[in-house]
Amino acid sequence: MIAVRDHLDQFGDATIVIVTFAATERLAAHRDHLAIPFTIVTDVDRRLYRLLGAERGSNRQIWSFGTLRMYAGLLRRGRHLSKPTEDIHQLGADAVIGRDGRLRYLSLPSTPDARPPVSDLIAALD
Repeated sequence: MIAVRDHLDQFGDATIVIVTFAATERLAAHRDHLAIPFTIVTDVDRRLYRLLGAERGSNRQIWSFGTLRMYAGLLRRGRHLSKPTEDIHQLGADAVIGRDGRLRYLSLPSTPDARPPVSDLIAALD
């Protein structure tokens, strides 16, 4: 989300939507915390997560070296980490859906830090 926000000008007129399973009343706080201008919707039942094939990660996946390195970097930059309020084991997905409703790109990261390059998402828009 942050990487997409930081390259927003490269997405042209694409509509960017973030899907989370957080409770509806937490969506505004989530958007503000991440400082993202995108629409955020909730999938509390995780139907879209299942449809896309986003799995639940094991402790080894969730606390991978890359994830720990990512959090260490945030702490070094002065970021305050708070206790999670959602299911930390739910892995995400990055998807690009064309204007015709067809899935153009799908990435199912095996760890929280293994997101695809923004350039892959942008390329899928063409």
